[in-house]
Formats: sequence, structure tokens, C-alpha cells
Amino acid sequence: MEQTKLILIRHGQSMGNLNEVLLGHTDLGLSPLGVSEAQLAADYFRDEKIDFIYSSSLKRACETALPFSKMHGIEIHPQDELREIYLGEWEGAELKKIRETEEYSVQWKLHFGEACTPGGESVRHAGERFYDAVLKIAKEHLGSTVLITAHAAVIRCFWGIISEIPFAEIADALPFPDNASASICIFDGERIVPQIYSFSDYLKK
Repeated sequence: MEQTKLILIRHGQSMGNLNEVLLGHTDLGLSPLGVSEAQLAADYFRDEKIDFIYSSSLKRACETALPFSKMHGIEIHPQDELREIYLGEWEGAELKKIRETEEYSVQWKLHFGEACTPGGESVRHAGERFYDAVLKIAKEHLGSTVLITAHAAVIRCFWGIISEIPFAEIADALPFPDNASASICIFDGERIVPQIYSFSDYLKK
């Protein structure tokens, strides 16, 4: 049976990461370090036969996909469904202020899988949205290797889903993936099977 290899890359350091500002759908690009991280990730996968490249439609993810696109001569397909969780009132907020709230210290940190930010998208909805989008891509490209650049919260939720971790247990079972890390899984024609989560050794050169 044909399989689809899926390589999920979290975006490199964003300007939001650098300035400790929560982004969600707020559309800032990569920091200079993030650009370098994206290039290191692309260099690591230089010999991988990548057939298709998909990206969240947000700048930081598209900019992370760019060195892969140039290296392999493949067009980037941006999709809104691959975007990060929408953070509502937390969009563009300084992290130091949000850390002081109970929603962050209790719900987001300790009960991530069941959290919903004020006025925002629930973690469950974002994870299922992302999972559905990735599954559709995997089915459309059976027999191919697909690279997808995306975001920490949705990749974390997606990994919980494919690893059959209940949403209530994600906070304890899975950390957020590192910037520019790779998470690799296989669609076997029936289900998505996890292999490697948040691999980033190539950034430690």
C-alpha cells in the first residue's frame, strides 16, 4: 500500500518569539535568527526527495518554507487551515502581561489541551482543524513526501491526536515543538502514524 511521508516543520524564531509577543494569527515574519534556522532545517533535508510543500498562510511559516522551496524547486502552497490557533484577546499581547493571568498560568500551562483563550479559538478546535487539513493533504499525495511548515500549538495538538493522547493529557505528555524543529509521520492509507517529534539537532551546529 502506498504511503505519504509527512515532514512538519515549526517555523523558525519569529519576531513575536524574539520580542515575547503572542502572535496567533498576528502576521509577523521571522527574526534574523529564524531565517538562519529555516535555512539550517532546509540544509538538513537537502537530500530528502520532497515532492510537495505546504505552509500555513502566515508569514513566519511561509518564510520558513522558502529555503526548502528554493532548494528543491517546488512551489509553496499556503493554506489558511494550517494556521496557528487564533488567540482572541491575546493576539499581539506581551507575554509578560499574559503570564500574570489565571487563563495562562492555569488553563494554558496546566490544561493546554482543554484551553480556550478569551475570545479565541479552543485548542481542541485548532488541533482538529489542523489535523483535518494535514489528513486531506496526505490522502491527496499518496506515495509522495510532503513538507508542511506550521506552528507550535497546532503541531503539538496534531501530535497528540495521532499519538492517541487525550486532549486533557497533552499538557503533561507533550512539550511544544522547538522552533524550526521537524516532526515526521507516515500516512499509511488509513491513519497517520507518528515517528519523530520535535527533532532539532541540526540547529546545534
